[in-house]
Amino acid sequence: MKNYKTALAVVILLMSVTHGWAGSDPNAAKPDLSKDKVLYVVGYAHLDTEWRWDYTTSIDDFIKSTLDDNFTLFEKYPAYTFNFTGSTRYAMMKEYYPDKYQKMKDYIAQGRWFVSGSSVDEGDTLGVSAESIIRQILYCNDYFRKEFGKESNDYMLPDCFGFPASLPSVLSHCGVKGFSTQKLTWRSAVGIPFNIGVWEGPDGQSVIAALNPTVYLSRIPDRLDINAVWVKRVEENGAKYGVFADYRYYGVGDMGGAPREQDVANAVKSLNNPDGKIKVVLASSDQMYNDITEEQKAKLPRYKGDFLLTLHSAGAITSQAYMKRWNCKNELLADSAERAAVAAQWLGGAIYPQEKLNWSWVRLLSSQFHDILPGTSIPKAYEYAWNDEIVAANGFAAVLTDSAGAVSRGLDTRVKGKAVVVYNPLAIEREDVVEAQVGFVEKVSAVQVFGPDGKEVPSQFAAAVNNSVKVLFLAKMPAVGFVVYDVRPSKAACKMATGLAVSRKTIENEFYKVSIGDGGDVTSIIDKKNNKELLAGAVRLEFMKERPQRSPAWDMDWADQSKPPYAYVDGPAAIRVVEKGPVRVAVEIKRQAQNSIFVQKIM
Repeated sequence: MKNYKTALAVVILLMSVTHGWAGSDPNAAKPDLSKDKVLYVVGYAHLDTEWRWDYTTSIDDFIKSTLDDNFTLFEKYPAYTFNFTGSTRYAMMKEYYPDKYQKMKDYIAQGRWFVSGSSVDEGDTLGVSAESIIRQILYCNDYFRKEFGKESNDYMLPDCFGFPASLPSVLSHCGVKGFSTQKLTWRSAVGIPFNIGVWEGPDGQSVIAALNPTVYLSRIPDRLDINAVWVKRVEENGAKYGVFADYRYYGVGDMGGAPREQDVANAVKSLNNPDGKIKVVLASSDQMYNDITEEQKAKLPRYKGDFLLTLHSAGAITSQAYMKRWNCKNELLADSAERAAVAAQWLGGAIYPQEKLNWSWVRLLSSQFHDILPGTSIPKAYEYAWNDEIVAANGFAAVLTDSAGAVSRGLDTRVKGKAVVVYNPLAIEREDVVEAQVGFVEKVSAVQVFGPDGKEVPSQFAAAVNNSVKVLFLAKMPAVGFVVYDVRPSKAACKMATGLAVSRKTIENEFYKVSIGDGGDVTSIIDKKNNKELLAGAVRLEFMKERPQRSPAWDMDWADQSKPPYAYVDGPAAIRVVEKGPVRVAVEIKRQAQNSIFVQKIM
């Protein structure tokens, strides 16, 4: 064992000499980028975990080739290094290729295979909550630390379809220093403001960003240390901003694997040449961000705002709406479940179910991958993604049910009728409609509902099946709170005045009056407080033709959007009042157009 440690130390020492600076060693001397001219070269293999294939293909073929192909290059080229993202992919390696996984861990320990990107999988950033992005970073680096004793200090999203202005703030608050993407070459709406610089969020927090690192499957044609383009880029950054550095991807995509051998040979050939004009470092994806000092960061160019694309993104905002619905529902359910679980533990009613919450979150985060959630994967892939969403939902729902039950057991539920415990998971006070299914010993035809202060609240008898009654009532709730309401049988329906009124043609409350035309369109919305019409014309459902020139799952062409609708959802309309009471009123509108039936409910 002693000899093995000595041999390993020699290997690490030799690698440090070969690379010039060892980014994986926090104690190694860093370059002084105010004078040292450094090009950080990031070897990478992009894997679309599900895209034109599903998880089974990624596991059977692409994960395996990523391991095997890189092992071959490591053995042949001692200076070669590799970056790979996504803790969920590493978990696949561990489960399906345990022997290869152990071999990979040795290369990680040697500083040759870098865990990168700080995400469970390279996820979409436009259709998810900030909480999801935080969890991507949290769970990914937790896995990296536990499995490898390492963590990533960057957010690497080469192929995502747009980035919100809030992202640098979220990343910075999570301790992430850097961000990189090559996607702005796909017709960025604001261009590419710099090669390397500072991306600032709305609250002033920021990350260093590499926004023009070449495509992730780019080749290295010859020595980079004398390449005119890259020498110029490094020197221009130094001349303009005092930071002689730049950042470059090379590798393959989208099926994992390893960079092409000739590119690896040329990358290695670029190291430590006496005639080199710049220093080439085969780096981890986060090394440049770690090497740039706070003083140097302050001198870099800055950008504040969104990075949206005019190509390869607009269609992805609407594709696979069912997938997006699942994601949104699960994000809300996860938040509700966790808050209830904290309350249950605080009251001593239940042990905090951390493992179940974490496991459910990982399933949700995996399905936010940048082809799955945007809707650009094949149909078979969604069978797996939907299953993961359902598994996550079941996990969150179980936590919510158990935790809310534990809290309820600690409340005083002694009431005259049936106790209904209402939970508000939001961090704000709210007054909202509650729907509850309440069982009685005998059949009832009306109910009254009373709050914790003993005063009646507006209620509405919705439906009954035998002795089980669906009731609506208006609940006033504290932030992140539980309140006991009392539902009692009554001889007469609640008649409390709430300002609600409805007919086949109008629906209104104390703030607005909405009018519906004969054809079923909303023709008017009156702001009653200001006596002002809010609509310039009727609200109509339009039919548009979409024939993008390429990539219909990704693209919506402006030429199509500029054309007028070719048809509308018109009358005749079957209009009927479907809810009428002091809690809620609703009108149903049913129409037929273009061989489809449209049913809308306005409430």
